[in-house]
Amino acid sequence: MAAATTRAGQWLRRLAAAAVLLMPALTLWNIAEPSRAFNIGPSLIGVTKQTPLDLSLRAFLDGALQKAAAIRIAEAMPLRRTLIRLNNQIAYSLFGEVNAPGILAGAGGQLVERSYLEEYCTRSDGDADRLADTVVPLLRNLQAYYRDRGAIFLYVVTPSKVAHLPQHFVHLISCRSTDAARIELVPRYVARLRAAGIDVVDAATSTHALKGQYPVELFPRGGIHWNDQAMARASQQIVEAVNRQAGRELLPQFDFTSTVNLPPEGRDRDLAELINLLVSPLDYATPKLTFSNPSCAGQPARTIDAAIVGGSFMDGVGEVLTESACMARLSQYFYLKLGRYGGARRQLIQENLSDSDLQRLRDVDIMLLEENESAIGRQGYLTLLHHIVTDK
Repeated sequence: MAAATTRAGQWLRRLAAAAVLLMPALTLWNIAEPSRAFNIGPSLIGVTKQTPLDLSLRAFLDGALQKAAAIRIAEAMPLRRTLIRLNNQIAYSLFGEVNAPGILAGAGGQLVERSYLEEYCTRSDGDADRLADTVVPLLRNLQAYYRDRGAIFLYVVTPSKVAHLPQHFVHLISCRSTDAARIELVPRYVARLRAAGIDVVDAATSTHALKGQYPVELFPRGGIHWNDQAMARASQQIVEAVNRQAGRELLPQFDFTSTVNLPPEGRDRDLAELINLLVSPLDYATPKLTFSNPSCAGQPARTIDAAIVGGSFMDGVGEVLTESACMARLSQYFYLKLGRYGGARRQLIQENLSDSDLQRLRDVDIMLLEENESAIGRQGYLTLLHHIVTDK
């Protein structure tokens, strides 16, 4: 028995010694052959920018070269992914802390991006009027431009997770705003826009009004975007608003049914994956939709040149309008310049658009301009779109 124990110990020591020798060798391999790197564990989620190696004497003397080289070596370690996930898991499971920059864990394991919470907690009583005073002239000019050409213009406000589920998050930071200022910002802002004649789809207020009415909430625990249930209802609102403005059924109506889905998929788990744990917290339900799509054969919507200008909350809306409202020629301009998506599968068509690439927006038949309630009246692409179509 003692001999067997001794032999087992010898093998363990040999394996440990082999691992000690193997790790540096694999690290060097990963540095030399990054396209064929050997790594242990799943890839880390999130965009990281590799520090460039400056081989100048100045970089060596001030330590920048050594620092960049150390980072390169650390990133090439085969165990890096697993060690990072293990460290994150310990912090999350034992202390409820999230190591991913800009992400916070609220009550009940709800995840959120810090920027949304900071915006919600700094709303003041005069914000709606101040923002409306700035944006109304721009929206009025944009709407007039498209309508003068027989086109349709809609301004869409989408909801934020913090505004929908504030009880999970407001204790995480110093929340100086009043309840009234938080709640009244969007309704007051939208009222000002409508009083100025702007056609608005207020998907934020309509989504918040549905809180607690479904088996699962309209924002997933491990995601930052609204779920498919909320997104599809907003898409229906957009179709109704387009048809109302057109004075006829320009886009076909559609309906959908919903079932409870577990585990979450796609956008419903974006933050849960971004915090890079060994075991992602995906034990929550989300809705799975089945659409009763109309036949698109002969539908006028198939030939309409349409565009969405907005952020990531419109990704799902673009998919639904393409597939269920027959808008085969709908393009989505992500933050206007970052990329253009389109086609049946909403594929990326072009990145980093130039001003000349954006000139086609002057001639679309339907323009959907979106801002999330956390940034209403403050998106740079609104001013840029105004410049493109009005030359002002």
